[in-house]
Amino acid sequence: MACPVCFSSVEPAVRESLNAGIFVLLGITAIVLGCFLRFFVALARRSRASAHLVGETAERPHPVSNHEQRAA
Repeated sequence: MACPVCFSSVEPAVRESLNAGIFVLLGITAIVLGCFLRFFVALARRSRASAHLVGETAERPHPVSNHEQRAA
């Protein structure tokens, strides 16, 4: 048995609603992929912006804790 929507003459209303459904699903997929892309771009920007902080912390000595100060 063939699917009547795919293999026979379909009423224009059914064809239009199927096309609309396909475009809605494609739109949702594009929005989700765009959100992922924006998230990764934001991570890359934050990483690039904070890269200078990593070099500064490596040069400075670590702060001495209260326990080590009392022992000295």
